[in-house]
Amino acid sequence: MQLYFHNSFVRLSYDRALRLGKAEWFGRLQGAELREAYLLCHDMINRFSLTKWLANDRQMGNISPADLKWSLDVHVPQMAKSSLRRLARIPSQFETNLEAVGVMINKGYTLNLSLEMRDFEDEEKALEWLLEPSSVLPTVKPS
Repeated sequence: MQLYFHNSFVRLSYDRALRLGKAEWFGRLQGAELREAYLLCHDMINRFSLTKWLANDRQMGNISPADLKWSLDVHVPQMAKSSLRRLARIPSQFETNLEAVGVMINKGYTLNLSLEMRDFEDEEKALEWLLEPSSVLPTVKPS
């Protein structure tokens, strides 16, 4: 994975060949810092036409009401329009973050989000799922 951006709150990396991006969140981001981090995620997704995303939210703190509103108005619609097709998430250990991210996910479903999403306990299983072939059509047995 190539490092794209790193500060004390987030580490963004990508693998161009696998079309895979990864965000690792640490602590509580708010206001301009959170918005900049989300916009950097979108920039990386668009720049490298990423189709797979691993969001490690385990250490991500709560999201304020103002940041949640901005996320619903800007971040979620941009994700819905992006090249991403699979998103694996390692949920936060913080209940308030889980609630806010749940609201964002529900908003995504209202935007015809063509994105497969799953939650995982560890990165290894998340990466296995992200890298397996996507949306295999069921085999029809002759009658």
